[in-house]
Amino acid sequence: MLHCLADDLWVAEQPQTYVGLSIGTRMTVIRQRNTNRLVILSPIQPSAELEKGLAELGVVGDIVAPNAFHHLYLQAFKQRFPLATTWGPSALRQKCPHLELDRLLSATDPSPWPEMVLCKLTGLQTLGPTGPSPLHEVAFCHTPSKTLILTDSAFHFDASAAWLTRLITRIGGGFDRLEPTILERLATSDRASLGRAMQVVLQWDFDRVVVAHGAIVETGGKASLTRAYVRFLGGDLELGAGSQPITKEPPP
Repeated sequence: MLHCLADDLWVAEQPQTYVGLSIGTRMTVIRQRNTNRLVILSPIQPSAELEKGLAELGVVGDIVAPNAFHHLYLQAFKQRFPLATTWGPSALRQKCPHLELDRLLSATDPSPWPEMVLCKLTGLQTLGPTGPSPLHEVAFCHTPSKTLILTDSAFHFDASAAWLTRLITRIGGGFDRLEPTILERLATSDRASLGRAMQVVLQWDFDRVVVAHGAIVETGGKASLTRAYVRFLGGDLELGAGSQPITKEPPP
């Protein structure tokens, strides 16, 4: 069930639907070299097989909901690993007061994990059944493996996705290239704040991009994400000195 991407970096996946669409979901596991503790980002449904696999890697120390939507299995994971610390954005505590959040994610403080850097994607929203909703998403970068870990700020479905998912994302974005979908493009109004946050992310040193929904981008992830957000944000995303020039493409 656990798939190794690099030293101290694994993922695990499971089926998942959203408003009837098969999108799957992916959990990322990062082992802290100095302590052998595992950080679980965006937990999936725990099982005996998954629990056994994690025990072979180290000790589950932190369980993280990276945004206000990826919390469905947080409580179940906490029950399996009661000594672990649970993390999530402050908005999640307001949205789901029944969840046991031990610590709040704050990208303004020093990272609690020495081998990861964090950035809150301020301003990013998605369009849900009740209208625009802030994602309150935090992006992570595992610096030793040069891996960026995103949740709902970008999608990357490919030919392995279900036919309806392929059809919808061909139209709405996120098929065969790394990018946010039309739901984020329509809902996000504070593009200046998002542009400032994404500019921080694009200064990080990464090549691989792990997304929660769709295929992992093994190489060229930084250029792909830059291109996608230049299209999305336009002039609200100022690329720093030394960045590779990006040519805008027409919208799909």
